[in-house]
Amino acid sequence: MRLFSKIAGVLLCVGLVVTGLARTVSASGSSIYINGEQVLTFRAASNGVSPELLASKAASKLSRSSGKVVVRPMGSDFVVKVGPQTVLTVTRAEASARGISRRTLAYRWAGELQRSLIEAKRSAGPAQSEIRLAVGDSTTLTIPMSVRVTSSDDRFLSISKSGSSYSATALRPGSGFVTINNGSSVRQVNFVCRMTAAKLPDSYEAEVTGRPAISGTVRGAIEAALKQQTKFSPLAKLEWTADNVPALGAGLTVTVPVKVNITAPDTVARTGTVSVKVSNITLVPQDEDVLWYCNDPERVEKPGNLFGASLALGSSARFLYHHINDSAAPLILRSQIVNDSDKPAKIAITPGDSAPDFDPVGAGMRAGDLFMRAIRTASAEIVVLPPHSTCPISFRRLAPQAVISGLAAIRLIEGPERIIVRADAFPPYEVIAKWKPALSSSTPWREVGAQPLNEWDKSSYTLSDHIYPDPIRSEAWEYKVGGRMGVFRLGQKSIERQDNAGRLDGNFGVTVNLETTLSNPTEETVNVEIAFETSAGYSGGLFFIDDVYLMTPKLLPKKQARIAIYKLAPGAVKKFRITTIPLSGSSYPATLFARVAGSDATAGVIDISRSK
Repeated sequence: MRLFSKIAGVLLCVGLVVTGLARTVSASGSSIYINGEQVLTFRAASNGVSPELLASKAASKLSRSSGKVVVRPMGSDFVVKVGPQTVLTVTRAEASARGISRRTLAYRWAGELQRSLIEAKRSAGPAQSEIRLAVGDSTTLTIPMSVRVTSSDDRFLSISKSGSSYSATALRPGSGFVTINNGSSVRQVNFVCRMTAAKLPDSYEAEVTGRPAISGTVRGAIEAALKQQTKFSPLAKLEWTADNVPALGAGLTVTVPVKVNITAPDTVARTGTVSVKVSNITLVPQDEDVLWYCNDPERVEKPGNLFGASLALGSSARFLYHHINDSAAPLILRSQIVNDSDKPAKIAITPGDSAPDFDPVGAGMRAGDLFMRAIRTASAEIVVLPPHSTCPISFRRLAPQAVISGLAAIRLIEGPERIIVRADAFPPYEVIAKWKPALSSSTPWREVGAQPLNEWDKSSYTLSDHIYPDPIRSEAWEYKVGGRMGVFRLGQKSIERQDNAGRLDGNFGVTVNLETTLSNPTEETVNVEIAFETSAGYSGGLFFIDDVYLMTPKLLPKKQARIAIYKLAPGAVKKFRITTIPLSGSSYPATLFARVAGSDATAGVIDISRSK
């Protein structure tokens, strides 16, 4: 269905006022739009008439009617009238399609029509003396049929009779004038036909996964759909807003209304409301099989390949990248997924990418923050790579001594037997206009989508040795009031490399699920706190305490932050889970303490806890 209504021209002539509607009414598919806003949608046929034709007829009646919107019974059905004109009928089938009564649906639709008509009247503004249309668009001119209307050049603007009114259609870019002759006076009104700022698809669709897919993931999928499924004119600018983007449970679908404003030089803007259908595909949650550690070298001195790894069908990998530009000139660092097969690849991506920074701790915390919020529920965007194509995971320009940090989960759901993920450093080449927004995005695939493989994408790469199996580990931790202070060293137990030829000191990028038990065997009620200490140096920490998410500030060495506190009555036992990830840029091992609050040991501790 066409998602935008057409842009109305407003005409003034001597002795006769000839205007386009203060509102522009159109039908697109089975929906009715007023001034670009979707007002209502037919879902059921009536007496053999399809929903699409019902919408077209109702829009035609609505465009010629004025007055108060009212609901009236008609037999067992209800009708909605605008002034004396009946514009639509609410049938049993239409109401049943929504699981509500005919009366309820009739009043709901009447309310939407009334609101839209009032808003259209407010926004109509003063009459204009020019018709502006995008090529391919039409508008209805509410002019009496006794008036003669002609175009100065039918190559650009065609005028035709449409029912009881005239229709103007822009055929190609150009300008001229429309002549309006009512027999006693003649008036000429200028017209301008230009290309549209964007061509919209019949529908927008996107896929996510997660239990649930968090709101941020759904919003990201909407953004990707808008940017990749719209055909933009050169130098077009897209602005969009969506008032309510919900989290989306597994197997569910939501249609989100999105307000868009698309402009481009020397074009007619596209402004209005579109609908994006987002589906959460049913995937069984799957922990990442391996950790890819892209940090060798950490300091990049020159262009070249930095990392390469292969992901098998049905597998999932956690991809950590953290690099500092140690050269004397800017560098472009790009991480990308490459599908060099003859099959399309369907991939789930959970992103966590930081903008370049001169503070490694801050960069690592921002990347980890994005990643941890989403990976907790396996929330991911679904990206499809056609055969012999690629898409970027990270794409950043780094000044000398700037750092880039990221964490991403990548899962190959369908398609070829394997895909390639690689990271490369490039000289600071001039990025083409299409790719420039990707430089400032933490999700560059939304900006540019899948691209055909080029020679750079096919260049040689080296498979990395830094592959670490099972990047998710569980530990048990217990503290008893009255006993020795509870201590847990995060990042102390290094995980083994896949080839058994090395270990990952600090466990950067590894999820730690700490099953924690606090007990109070004493006869007094006490408060027990959990504190995080930067034992090895300047650091920050991210934590889920059960379902409560916490981010510490950046802490100097040997500083502490309280992340939880619990009141324990005599004999009480408290069990909960602490989930954290040692972050790139921070110094590990770090330490968790469990102890009675209020002791001398807690002096100077920053409190970011929430009372339990």
